[in-house]
Amino acid sequence: MQNKFKKILPGSKIGIMGSGQLGRMFAIEAIQMGYEVSCYSPDFNSPCSKVGVREVQGDYEDEKKLKSFLGSIDALTFEFENIPSESLEWIHDFSVRNDLIVSPSTKSISIAQNRNIEKQFFKSIGLPVANYLYLDSLETFQKLKTEIKFPCILKTNRFGYDGKGQGKFTTIEDLEIELIRLPFMDHILEEVIPFSKEISIIGARFPSGRKSIFPPSENIHKNHILDLTIHPANISAALIEQSREYTNRLLDGLDYRGVLGLEFFVIGETLICNEFAPRPHNSGHYTQDASAISQFKLQLLTLTNFEFANLATIPNRSIMKNIIGNDWNENKIVYEKLLENQNYSYHDYQKGEIRAGRKMGHWNYVGNLEYQKAFPLS
Repeated sequence: MQNKFKKILPGSKIGIMGSGQLGRMFAIEAIQMGYEVSCYSPDFNSPCSKVGVREVQGDYEDEKKLKSFLGSIDALTFEFENIPSESLEWIHDFSVRNDLIVSPSTKSISIAQNRNIEKQFFKSIGLPVANYLYLDSLETFQKLKTEIKFPCILKTNRFGYDGKGQGKFTTIEDLEIELIRLPFMDHILEEVIPFSKEISIIGARFPSGRKSIFPPSENIHKNHILDLTIHPANISAALIEQSREYTNRLLDGLDYRGVLGLEFFVIGETLICNEFAPRPHNSGHYTQDASAISQFKLQLLTLTNFEFANLATIPNRSIMKNIIGNDWNENKIVYEKLLENQNYSYHDYQKGEIRAGRKMGHWNYVGNLEYQKAFPLS
């Protein structure tokens, strides 16, 4: 049986499933503390590999190679949840047989990567969600179409992020045409929420059950991709408390170990839970420069089971801005000026190829300044 309370000492070997920017930022924290870090993904020359991480290239469906990777490490964490369910089963079975610490659990990953299961889990622990339908066939759609309220959003049930795999519909006719064209039917249909703001919260939970939860932040999206995170969110004390209570409930309900991000829609003085990420979240990057402890340091501490005496997470006022696609080159003169200002910190992901919609890095601004002035290009 896995000993979830054992400590993973510096000098031990930590593995990451995935090799992107979230793994890179986690690895920087881990390597600084003396851990040896490896990553596993199908990619080569990844952001992780450029900060001293041993890169193991392999398909997630390659059982032999994946198990060889697991056998080379003392603990495993995730920077990416879109991993095939069969691979998650292999990881779980291996961890049980070999006492490998896995944080978060493969169960949490499985819940987060399936929108229907995620929403069912939210409801089971008393978290409010938008009205939705799960569509697994055209027959199901025909049976339930009288229950559909427009406008609505059709989302793939799995493997969707940053606006990918979803579309908005205003009539039953347009929706039916789209459903007939789809190559498969595994979707949810969600009622559009008339929200005033989108907020998110970063929470961490240790094996002991002790938690560290940051105050919520406000998120502003552009083309369905996070553009800015403003911390703290300008919401009422009642909403702040409600968001913390829901995060507490989710962390305990999952018996979670690790860091997660939970997203909400704000409607007046009510919160609707959107989705959670079983890993550090893009909207938590401000913690790198505005807080005494970052979300990536918390990811490391929860994995290795080292609880600092003071885990208070009350960051300074801050703004995070994503650099998307060709943003840097298009705004080079302005961005070069920001490098000369001590209030700004620049984090580059060292991704070789610039693509539209691809996250290439981010800025953090720490201080009292409205986002329109801090990042006038947004």
